Amino acid sequence: MSRDRVEALEEELSGLEAAMAGLQLAYEARAAELQRLRMLRARLENYRLPSPASLTWAGVCRAMVWPVGRSAHAAVKRNDPALHTLLHACVFDTYCALDRVSYAA
Repeated sequence: MSRDRVEALEEELSGLEAAMAGLQLAYEARAAELQRLRMLRARLENYRLPSPASLTWAGVCRAMVWPVGRSAHAAVKRNDPALHTLLHACVFDTYCALDRVSYAA
């Protein structure tokens, strides 16, 4: 058994071990993100809104029977701040021009 071969295998295994640790961290992060998104989607389904694929702020107001006024976005925020945040987190752009913040999932 060659000493060079043993050292090469040990080095290769060390690299594989580091790669596996990195993959495990990436897996855990993706699994946590998936869990958060599933939770948000379940909360959103409680509102019985039209399909998120075609949803607009005005569509949310119509579904909830809220007057739109000058801004449907502002109307949603005014009538249900939790729904407003939820929609930014999982349907619309995460950045809110009204609050000037991003809502991450």
